[in-house]
Amino acid sequence: MNAITMTTNTATGTRGWRASIADVPVLALGALLAVAIATGNASVTAAGAALSALSLLVTIVVLAFSRRQLRADPRSASFARLATGLAIATVLMGLAADALLLAAAWIVSGRLMAGLIGHVGEWSEARDAARRANIAFTVGDIALVVAVGSLASIAGSTDIAAIKAALPAMPALETTVAAFLLVIAALARCAIPPFSNWLMRSLAAPTPVSALMHAGFVNAGGFLLIQFAPVLEASLNARYALFATGIVAALVGSAIMLVRADIKGSLAASTVGQMGFMLLTVALGAYPAALWHMIAHGLFKAWLFLGSAGTISSAPTRAKGLSQPWPALIALATIIGGIALIQTEQAHALLPVCLALTALLSALAVALRALPRGPLGAAVALAPIVLIAINAAALAFMTAVQPGAAQPLISPYGQIAILSLFLAGWVWQQRIVSGQQALPPALFARMIHAGNALTSSTNANAKD
Repeated sequence: MNAITMTTNTATGTRGWRASIADVPVLALGALLAVAIATGNASVTAAGAALSALSLLVTIVVLAFSRRQLRADPRSASFARLATGLAIATVLMGLAADALLLAAAWIVSGRLMAGLIGHVGEWSEARDAARRANIAFTVGDIALVVAVGSLASIAGSTDIAAIKAALPAMPALETTVAAFLLVIAALARCAIPPFSNWLMRSLAAPTPVSALMHAGFVNAGGFLLIQFAPVLEASLNARYALFATGIVAALVGSAIMLVRADIKGSLAASTVGQMGFMLLTVALGAYPAALWHMIAHGLFKAWLFLGSAGTISSAPTRAKGLSQPWPALIALATIIGGIALIQTEQAHALLPVCLALTALLSALAVALRALPRGPLGAAVALAPIVLIAINAAALAFMTAVQPGAAQPLISPYGQIAILSLFLAGWVWQQRIVSGQQALPPALFARMIHAGNALTSSTNANAKD
């Protein structure tokens, strides 16, 4: 074999894997995970299992995708190491039974993601994106370390189960401070305003990195708050603050998504909005719905990012929204379904369940609108119905393995009122994206400026 053949094999990834000094940190992380499991410092919870499974599945898919997409990138081996290390750190975080071990895995995953964001090291935008990500992650890391450190000090143990058991005897002030610190840590990781800047600037990273963020990283804030749910439930003020910031993020992300012309920028803004929905679901105490949101959104958004590099087309642009009367009918059906849901025992999850129902009914309406004739048409119409059934079954399963909060944050009828506001905004949004109505020029300009402020100098056409 000559030198040229060896070089080609290296570039295409066909040469067999050989351990090197650069692999030591990843191997050390794997060893730490094995030791944690062997010594009983790992435990399986519903939230931890969901986070770990999501991380492993998406990472495997992304690594397979990047093997071809980054085949000409001289840093492809470094990407694979960082991605593998991130998956191990995320699994360690999900299975950790010790609060300090969880915090350590949380910090390590943040540094690995910052390294992935700065993958194109000679590009100033990538270096700036990595720097800003490190700043946001550091704020969240400090908040988490102080929170678990104070809780462990009061409880006299770093074991998460022991901390939860000691909560009723803890002073209210310390518990409230810890709850707010946990919320700050979750907001920073989930890219909720004012921490959205790091996610929008991460568009400077290759497409596989954007997909990898949804492998239990950007959505890990929901896991953290569910894992320490008793701490959050001990402070109503912290839950109200989380709920308010979740609503703001949902509105801001959805608004910026409307005016972004680039695919990756639109998807990133959508993630901000979806993370807002996930965290407001946690604030309501609907933990099963939040867990399923974490999994479903992570899988779907990773898939969208992996396909974003192939979306350029010369075909005429079709309206993406539903024309009237579909949005109004779906909104009415959702409200009726919400009122019916009040009669069940799951009314505390009314808002997230009804918003999910809206999305699924929209998918069904889109399928019916584009319904072809023959067997294919039946399959197209059946797909959204099957999707609705799968989501209902998954939510029922999550409810069986993950209990919700003992005390709902907002009454069912209060959630109906908030749902009505969201649906009114959604109907208006559908009029805009379907081309039936244009945004007022002043509002459009403000939303463009808001989106630009989050990305600043980052090139919208980031390296794919």
